[in-house]
Amino acid sequence: MKYIGLTIGIALQIGAFLLFCKGFFPTKVLLTPAEVELYKTDPPEGYVEPDQQFNKVVLMVVDAMRADFLFSNNSYMTFAQSLLNDGYGLGFTAFSNPPTVTLPRLKGITTGSTPNFIDAVLNIAEGDTSSTLGDQDSWIKQMYTNKWKINMFGDDTWLKLFPDYFAKTDGTASFYVADFTIVDNNVTRHLDYELSDEGKANWDCLILHYLGLDHIGHKGGPGSTNMPGKQREMDAVIERIFNEVTMNDPNSLFIIMGDHGMNDVGNHGGSSTAETSAALMLVSQKFKKAGLKNVGSAPITWNSDYDYFTKVDQIDLVPTLTEMLGFDVPINNLGTFMSQLLDLYSDDDKKNILIKNALQLKVLLDKSHGFVSDFTDMNVSELLEFVKSAKKELSRSSSAYNDVEILAGLGSYAFITLISLVWFGIYFKDQFSTAFLDVVFFVTYGANFIASSMVEEEHHLWWFFTTVFAAYVIFTKLRSGDYNWAAIVAFMLALRVLKAWNNSGQKHNMKANMKITTYLSDLPAEYGPNVYALLLFITFLPMIMQISSGPDDRYYLNYLQFVISALSFVVATIKMLSFVTATYDVNTETALPTWTQDFLLMCKIQTQLDDYNQILNRLYSLFQKLWILAILVQLVEPYFVRNVLQVRAHSPSYLANVQAISVFFLLSQTHYLNVPLFAVMYVIMTTFSAIAPSDCVHTNVFNVFTLLMQNLTFFQFGGTNALSSVDLTNSFNGLSEYNMIASGLLTYTCNWAGPLFWTLAHINMIFAKVETDKVEKVKWKILFDRLLFNFVFYSVSGLLLLGCCYHLRFHLFIWTVFSPKILYFLSWLLCNAVFDFALSALIVACM
Repeated sequence: MKYIGLTIGIALQIGAFLLFCKGFFPTKVLLTPAEVELYKTDPPEGYVEPDQQFNKVVLMVVDAMRADFLFSNNSYMTFAQSLLNDGYGLGFTAFSNPPTVTLPRLKGITTGSTPNFIDAVLNIAEGDTSSTLGDQDSWIKQMYTNKWKINMFGDDTWLKLFPDYFAKTDGTASFYVADFTIVDNNVTRHLDYELSDEGKANWDCLILHYLGLDHIGHKGGPGSTNMPGKQREMDAVIERIFNEVTMNDPNSLFIIMGDHGMNDVGNHGGSSTAETSAALMLVSQKFKKAGLKNVGSAPITWNSDYDYFTKVDQIDLVPTLTEMLGFDVPINNLGTFMSQLLDLYSDDDKKNILIKNALQLKVLLDKSHGFVSDFTDMNVSELLEFVKSAKKELSRSSSAYNDVEILAGLGSYAFITLISLVWFGIYFKDQFSTAFLDVVFFVTYGANFIASSMVEEEHHLWWFFTTVFAAYVIFTKLRSGDYNWAAIVAFMLALRVLKAWNNSGQKHNMKANMKITTYLSDLPAEYGPNVYALLLFITFLPMIMQISSGPDDRYYLNYLQFVISALSFVVATIKMLSFVTATYDVNTETALPTWTQDFLLMCKIQTQLDDYNQILNRLYSLFQKLWILAILVQLVEPYFVRNVLQVRAHSPSYLANVQAISVFFLLSQTHYLNVPLFAVMYVIMTTFSAIAPSDCVHTNVFNVFTLLMQNLTFFQFGGTNALSSVDLTNSFNGLSEYNMIASGLLTYTCNWAGPLFWTLAHINMIFAKVETDKVEKVKWKILFDRLLFNFVFYSVSGLLLLGCCYHLRFHLFIWTVFSPKILYFLSWLLCNAVFDFALSALIVACM
């Protein structure tokens, strides 16, 4: 009955949290055409619609093209830079409003509005259609209304946003990050026809969205050995379009841009300068004729502020583009005309352009104020100041909360928290002081949510809690007189290595000299593979040694050692291949050890493939089939022993084998630089078992330790509370195409590999303290103790998080700091429900 109550409690907990989220992440408040008419102001006397400048547009979006990839001296896009210096191109560093992911950024550059935060979640749902812009005003819709033919090739997010507006399409899945080549070849292969005379006659706007550069960033970061080749490939596409479209048609406009940038580890979604600094370049014959000039010449020396040429807001492209094409500015646009392009027009037209932009923004201002204000005649400089101030005010008030749903969710969560605390106190009434200290710990942790810096740097909290708890356990062990100095020292050293492996947090995560992974990735080719191979051997050794054939070889399935050997060989091959190909340019590097070159050749011969990404995918697919077979057989092994072989003794090797086999899967889903951390965690687990209390009565010690290690390892694997740290590099292992459920599970596993390890370790550690003949009697109580502990932790800390977010809903960092934390906490709730509860219960039930 108590398990039914706990199941209901966790379900209600998640439901209340989702209700709060529904009110906290509302859809944007948008103007309707009727409201435009209601708040519209007539233009002043003498206003004339500005002349159309262009009647043909090519938009080339290079996903995640940071400003320095195009403009700096580290760029390999030399032809694009020559256009800037020859006067054909104008360069800009375009600020991309967070969240810096594709779907909200495409909304911004087509409607001119700032994104909803929840768009970052919808961006992941490849099949989602709720984010369509079919009914919203945008320059895409205006083109369609004005009978323009639009052809789109590339990222299928465009098809999700504009399902009916394109005359010709070929969409590619944006989340299949393992592919650097096919996604871009599927775009470029259309150019032969689309740039021919016949092809150009069949479109007015050509949209090309290239994904390969973004995928390379996710896999290997901006410094990946694949990045120079991809930049040269994009540069060649730019040269081709310029020669075949721009130079043949003076009324054509060529736009090259990134939808967002990327941080130093290749991810995006957050608000760092690297993620919000996207490249933007406009190219036309008219710019050269009009004498428009860039501020400086290309290339510009690389700088960490990503300050190249003129800085603009990315949404400023919307009013600029629509006015140059002779369309109306989209009614919900918050952008302003880019003043650098005013010199294309006469003095009268300059004023008319700004009047048109100002009147469109004024409708939004008047709607927010509730009345139609006066619009006085202004000169060009006054109009520029008006549109600038209007954009600033409107950007602060572009969405609204649903207070009813927020308060209903908050109240429900508070009620569940109260019940959990009462239940916790009654259940642990014989250990009330311990339970009280647990709640103090929960409240202390949750109280830190009131400060944005503590959310950004949460890893410090878990390191502090872990060191205090470790000191308490060690001190208690020393007082008992029964201690092992070797275990204590090894435990402390392993914790310190774990802390140093990856820097974490959102403020200092990019300081390369502060994390071990940087030294690994910077190892020279002469001995780097040797060092990594040694680390792999050390990592796999504990798991291979942990696998045991049980207390009686006569009844145990003898194939297990063979399967484990096969699993370890395949995973080691995958990680070694990932390290070598991502760290070194294997096609040109001659300093690699001979055995490494032979290893690469063997991979090609055995798989009969030449592309290393395809080889890795083939190996992942093989591994997953072997792993599913191994884990299923291991889970049913106790049933087979008891019911077929009629052996009643509990097998002490069962839990150790389940953990070892499961860890192989976690290893396969972990970034290759983090793989050695599993050896570190095995040391921590083994040594803590040696210094922890020696009987299962002290379940609270193991519950607290597991919670601490789950959270500490999440951050020390490189995780943060920012969307930009979500690792997509292993999201498609073994998949041949996008599958939302499978890739979602793989994505979750690769980001929560550390916490999942400790879910398995908890069961293994605590049952090792139980005498074999007592396992059946106490196993469900031990599991329930931890599940109730977790339920209260997530209730108390979750309530404080929701309360802080509601209190700070108008805070400057509500969308960049607190809102991502809500989504991460929801993921932790799912970890508790699906893995800590359901997976642990399954494993215990099979014992």
